[in-house]
Amino acid sequence: MRAAVYDRGCPEGIRVVTNRALPAPSRNALLVRVKACGVNPVDAKGVIGDKLPPFLRGFARRLVDGKTAGFDLSGVVEQAPPGCGFAVGDEVYGAVPPFRGALAELVSVPLDQVARKPESLTHEQAAALVLPGVTVAQLLDQHGFAPGQHVLVLGASGGVGHLAVQIARARGAGFVAGVCSAKNAAFVESVGAHAVAAYDQPGNDAAPLDDALVASLESMVARCERPFDLVIDTVTSHDERDASCAYERRVRGARGVLAEAGEGKKKGEKNKGDYVTIGGGTAEWLKAGVKRVSGIDLFAKGRELFWIRFPGCGKDLEALRALAEEKRITPRVAQTFPLTSRGARDAFAALHSRRTVGKVVVVP
Repeated sequence: MRAAVYDRGCPEGIRVVTNRALPAPSRNALLVRVKACGVNPVDAKGVIGDKLPPFLRGFARRLVDGKTAGFDLSGVVEQAPPGCGFAVGDEVYGAVPPFRGALAELVSVPLDQVARKPESLTHEQAAALVLPGVTVAQLLDQHGFAPGQHVLVLGASGGVGHLAVQIARARGAGFVAGVCSAKNAAFVESVGAHAVAAYDQPGNDAAPLDDALVASLESMVARCERPFDLVIDTVTSHDERDASCAYERRVRGARGVLAEAGEGKKKGEKNKGDYVTIGGGTAEWLKAGVKRVSGIDLFAKGRELFWIRFPGCGKDLEALRALAEEKRITPRVAQTFPLTSRGARDAFAALHSRRTVGKVVVVP
């Protein structure tokens, strides 16, 4: 079968092979004929991304070579174990573990990481929902989100950001604001943001560009008469271009924009004023790994790098399916590409451009 595999010697580090072995049947997984596969920044970064220090990334990328890329997919069940609740011909969407790869024609999907596809969505839209949707759902749960809270989404026009706006609204947020470029502000408003601040809005001699964004956020808070309870930062990463945005410094430095964190992190306590990123440097990933494995929280009060959990995410997909079928969330498919070497490279290049509005999808 055809599959997209990592190859450091190719443009964008990806190519499509035609002789990939078919996945073996399993009592704990479905065999799914892929109709669409979502592509994420973590895919374009070779899965390793910014989790390792620069001096180890080259070595790690060599280990990744030959592995099938991709995590999220939508398709049709081709083989199902008896009594699993799914049948041949069912339309499903789900996620595969790292390095198992969803960018292929036929994929083995663990039973606890799959759900029936929302009938209201196309396969392309369903594939676009998986990783971003599960990320946001788990992040909100982990940080004690409650109806009525105020949420700020940085990078609100991107694959995760535009769904964060919609899911927060669907789950009862009292106020959701987004930060994006001025040209994408109307899109972010169309998916449900109550207000939008453009990071590239013009400043003046008295208020330079950085201060113009801060002033917009301060104005939002003043109108609402309360700060944001949660900031979801989908932009920050190890990349110098992201670091130069200094979003956390600017948000925390703005008057009254972020609620003060709780007094401590006791078991079961939910802090106010959480600032959560989904990317960052190696040290942040190490802290996230320690928290994920041991439960020990090494992050400072009120901040964290969130790391998605795949095992058991089927329940998150079921909840997202309900929201989609109620027309409360709809993923935006930015571009689609064919499952060819050129198509996979163009998909990765689109993500590397950092200008994608919505989600990139590959179609076999």
